[in-house]
Amino acid sequence: MKILQKLFPNSKKYMNKDNKTFCMLPWTHMHLWPAGTTYPCCMSDPNFPVGDTQEQSLQEIWNGDQMRQLRLNMLAGKKSPECRRCYELEENGMWTLRKSSNENFKHHFNQVLETAEDGSAGDVNMAYMDIRFSNLCNLKCRSCGPQFSTSWFDDHVKAHGDPGHKKMLTVRDDMKNFMDELDPLLESVERVYWAGGEPLITEEHYKILDKWIEMGKKDVKMDYTTNFTKMTYRDKSVFDYWNSFEHVRVAGSIDANHERAEYLRKNMNWSEVVDNRRKMIEQCPHVYFELTPTVSAYNVLNLPDFHKEWIEEGLLEPQNLRINILLDPTYMRLQILTSEQKEIVRKRYDQHIDYLKQFSHIDSVIEDYKNILQFMETDNEKDRFVFVFKTKQMDGIRKEDFYKVFPELKGIV
Repeated sequence: MKILQKLFPNSKKYMNKDNKTFCMLPWTHMHLWPAGTTYPCCMSDPNFPVGDTQEQSLQEIWNGDQMRQLRLNMLAGKKSPECRRCYELEENGMWTLRKSSNENFKHHFNQVLETAEDGSAGDVNMAYMDIRFSNLCNLKCRSCGPQFSTSWFDDHVKAHGDPGHKKMLTVRDDMKNFMDELDPLLESVERVYWAGGEPLITEEHYKILDKWIEMGKKDVKMDYTTNFTKMTYRDKSVFDYWNSFEHVRVAGSIDANHERAEYLRKNMNWSEVVDNRRKMIEQCPHVYFELTPTVSAYNVLNLPDFHKEWIEEGLLEPQNLRINILLDPTYMRLQILTSEQKEIVRKRYDQHIDYLKQFSHIDSVIEDYKNILQFMETDNEKDRFVFVFKTKQMDGIRKEDFYKVFPELKGIV
């Protein structure tokens, strides 16, 4: 007898909005990092992997000890350490991947009903695919590192020494073997999240899109997070691909504007990003576009100016802003700001919220701005000094000047 039928005859309660621990993803998904470390999802605490594709098949990870225990925890209403980020964000009123996944994949609830008593869940179900095939990336963003960016490697060596892995990471050293294993799962993919590294310069991204086009599978819901700097790969234009699929949502992972953007995402050329956005509007106007800035101590004050500029230049619909609050590394969190700086942020956000009220469908964005202020409240003086030290260290390596680019943050210590 299946575990839910035996122990939880009212099992539909696990989809109740008041259940804070249940998530559909362990029954519909696994998230793979470059180098093969595997997690239940992209929001999982990186200290708690569930497997490694360098050493295990996808099926072995799917019903491995960690995945089985995670499922059992969710069915018993117990918190899991892997999921602490969603818990923290939801405590601060933020929408999470857990909530959206429960909505997007509720039609797979029969998979939950079929869970065995040991927590195993049959064959791999990749209804939601999020695989970071490699760490290949042309940028070296301040909040990133060599695990997700080849461009970061040399700076990391200068700042911290050998990171303990090679510069170029792939989800399995034998990529042909991995792609052969993945191939039969592509037919059942309903939604895919492309991120990186940088997905738009990743070979596997284009191979899979070619495969789906060949199969006539053009109804896959595709979500992207891209740094928006490279819209071509060899002789391929990503705009042409996006015009071949019915459901495409593109998130520009851009944290600020002008010189602040170029500082936070090193190697970015701001004018090229703006030009790429204008070309996208012209060449594939049906594709949804949003900004997904990662909000940290660096850019929290600039965010309203960036948002307003792109609205008024016709590059962004006012409501198409999805804010990610930075959680790690902790020394970049909003809480490190001084009380005086936090008060400046509050006043600037109040002004921007008043500006946004003229637009329709804007309530959720306004709520996100308010959630930023709520998240900012706790003081973190200890990490403030770490922030200054590490920022100056990287400035020295990159020959940059934090205080010149962000004069509003002078006096942070």
